[in-house]
Amino acid sequence: MKNCAFDQYQRYNNIRNIINEMRSDNEKYRILEVGANEHRNLEKFLPLDKITYLDIQLPEELQKDPNYILGDATDMDFPDDEYDVIVALDVFEHIPLEKRNQFIDELYRVSSQICIITAPFLSKETVDAESRVNSIYKSLFGGDYIWLAEHKENGLPDKDALEGYLQAKNVKFKMIGHGRLSIWEKLMGFHFFAAKYPDLAVYRQEIDKFYNSYIFDYDYTEDSYRKIVVLEKGRNLNLSFETSSEIPAETLKTLETMERTFYNLCSMTGENKEENSCIDKVQIFIDAGDGFTELNSKNYQFNDKELMKFVTVDLRDFNVIKGIRIDPSDYCGFYKIDNLRLIGANDTEMKYQISGNFDFKTSNVYLFEKDDPNIILNFESEVGIARIELYISKLSTTEIVNQYVSMSVSKENEITSINSEYKQQLEMKETNEQVLKKENQDYRRMNEALVNDLADNGRVNEKLNDEIEHLRATNILCENEKQKLIQELEIKELELSSIYKSKAWKLIVKARKILGK
Repeated sequence: MKNCAFDQYQRYNNIRNIINEMRSDNEKYRILEVGANEHRNLEKFLPLDKITYLDIQLPEELQKDPNYILGDATDMDFPDDEYDVIVALDVFEHIPLEKRNQFIDELYRVSSQICIITAPFLSKETVDAESRVNSIYKSLFGGDYIWLAEHKENGLPDKDALEGYLQAKNVKFKMIGHGRLSIWEKLMGFHFFAAKYPDLAVYRQEIDKFYNSYIFDYDYTEDSYRKIVVLEKGRNLNLSFETSSEIPAETLKTLETMERTFYNLCSMTGENKEENSCIDKVQIFIDAGDGFTELNSKNYQFNDKELMKFVTVDLRDFNVIKGIRIDPSDYCGFYKIDNLRLIGANDTEMKYQISGNFDFKTSNVYLFEKDDPNIILNFESEVGIARIELYISKLSTTEIVNQYVSMSVSKENEITSINSEYKQQLEMKETNEQVLKKENQDYRRMNEALVNDLADNGRVNEKLNDEIEHLRATNILCENEKQKLIQELEIKELELSSIYKSKAWKLIVKARKILGK
């Protein structure tokens, strides 16, 4: 990770340090990174955790990726405490002022443990440093650096206002300063010159690596470009990773030496550049109903050795637009189109679908194997557009290699994650099979017992039926005997009645009375 750009390392390595300080017993966290665009840098620093990425704008192919969610961070469609950790890196300053408190509330609501925000905050020193850095970019490329322009447009966040809001909401928080303004300004200048002159990219990477390896750990200071704000919700942190804020003198001396070497290389690279370079152009075509024609197009020339070009086109002269074609160059190659925005009359962003003659596309990088490359922005219906703005970059060989390495690492992490999930599912399946096997055996034994019980009951029933038949036969015999006895009794009663009514019986009765018997 030490080979990545210094400003990315500042953000992501601080996040790694904070989360690893919180981690115990190899805990794995569900993390949501807000405003990550198509980048997946965080998973390179936290490969063990499950990371999901949310952004208000996503390329169409990423909207189908389960690791990405299209959404507004000021109004997220998640239940409370949905993720363990929420991360928003250099996003806060791009949120409109009136929505910043709502943004904080949403991050806190959706997190269950902590949420981490990084951002530059308002100070005269920071505003002046950003102005100087933007002037370098403007001198090299002829336009404002888009992110610094947004800082100026939205206004940098107020540190005291944020602290007051969090205290009023009874939210526990920690605020850490990292990245000295002087060093940030110096390194950003290296990046812009290397973007202008791609031959400098190799040495610029060495400078980044030097910062990441030898300065980062000493770059904690109140006089910082960036603040790291940790909101504590379900977890109280006792951060111990901060080190001395004094950068060793020898380290600063080495950085100064590297700075001189860089600009010496820059001056050598720039020699005879004009006579050895050819002119390329970006061309924007507008289909106002007659197709794409040279008449309705605008050209923006630039040296083909330049790596980046900012283009903005005023489209208010067109009542309706059916499509827009962007030719990033006259030549084949790898081109990156960043921050492509179509702005409507009310400053609303317009939706579009992308087609073109590119041979390969990943996120916002396009490969064209033939000259005259183009991408086309298609609309569902005719639309009115106020302006289009975009950054076009021609990737250097180094950046192409780095991107494919990054893609490979991301894909490897994705495969590792899938394998881990598959292993867990397989283990769960085996466990379920054992449970089902045991339950099946239990049911089989129960069934056998029931069958035996039914067989025993059948034999008992047969015996009872025989007994019933025997009793029924005995009852019939008894009934017959009873009837016979009744008949005999009736005969005897008749005989007695006949005797009692006879004259002889009457004489006997009288004789007994006379004899006293």
